[in-house]
Amino acid sequence: MKKMFLSLATIAFVAAGSLTVTSCGDDDSNPTPTPTPTPTLTKNFIQVNNDQEEITYSLYAVHRDGTGSAPIKEYTLQDGTVVAAFEFISHNGDAVTTFGTAETWTTLLTKVDTSIPVGTAGRYVLPFTTEGSTLLGGFSTTFNDTDYSYAAEAEFDVVDLNYGSETEPATMTYTLSGTDADDTSIMLKTNLEGEIDGLYSLNASSAKGLGRINPKNGQLTKIKSLN
Repeated sequence: MKKMFLSLATIAFVAAGSLTVTSCGDDDSNPTPTPTPTPTLTKNFIQVNNDQEEITYSLYAVHRDGTGSAPIKEYTLQDGTVVAAFEFISHNGDAVTTFGTAETWTTLLTKVDTSIPVGTAGRYVLPFTTEGSTLLGGFSTTFNDTDYSYAAEAEFDVVDLNYGSETEPATMTYTLSGTDADDTSIMLKTNLEGEIDGLYSLNASSAKGLGRINPKNGQLTKIKSLN
């Protein structure tokens, strides 16, 4: 997999033993132990500054004009390019479509072959499966009920993306790092290395643009293909 760029052991100390102090004041022979730092995750995590949550599930979904097998939603960019939108979503929830307190959305766009009629195979392709068809749409993270959007200088490095087969699971490996678009002092990072569950339909019928869509309330439906 060709790398893509946009623009762009933890050591735990435990204090133990006794301390004898001779002074005119109180004798404190039981000092407070140094707290053990939280181990740092090295893969499958969502991070905001120094806080991390472990990724438990990932999926990918295509925007549709309704639920289930509704028509794929098409967007026209400012330069006239017609695209379909895909979301690669990782989160720390209890099930694939039950999100938790942390999630990252990677929005990838693919150019639509408008010469092929709607509903016909080939009009839409999955990201990175056709040379030159994929565009970066943006990245966002939610962490403890706070939404962050990555600044334009974010770096997105795709190491592997395999859509799998009937017998093999889909997998994806990438790193995403940058700062919040509204506050450059906030550092954002996501690392994914493992299986992704797909393909899903994401109901984007009420969306006014390519901004992130709330996937709750039954808007994610698992499907078998783009057609």
